[in-house]
Amino acid sequence: MEGKTPKWEELDHGVKILRLYETDLNPRWPRVLVLQLTAEKFKEFDHNILAFDERYHLLPDKPIRWASSCVKPPQVKGVADAPDSASWTVVMLKGPSCKMVCAASPEESS
Repeated sequence: MEGKTPKWEELDHGVKILRLYETDLNPRWPRVLVLQLTAEKFKEFDHNILAFDERYHLLPDKPIRWASSCVKPPQVKGVADAPDSASWTVVMLKGPSCKMVCAASPEESS
């Protein structure tokens, strides 16, 4: 069986997804997703992950019913917070139940 090469899918302007569970890189469970979000879309995602999933169908055949808060870099003295305009990369991990956890990192500008 020839493996599928992972490809970014653009769900909407500012919302790209890589579904690793659809490739040989990741088994069917746990499902691993990577999102690339603009600052505006990340605010929408971070405000209500379940509503974001309902709108964009991140896992079309297995909707998310429970999600942890998305872990972001901590505030550290002497380290600047991400600017409001920063894009974000989000990694999501979901097992066969309806629970999902995620972590997010702002895109570093050079």
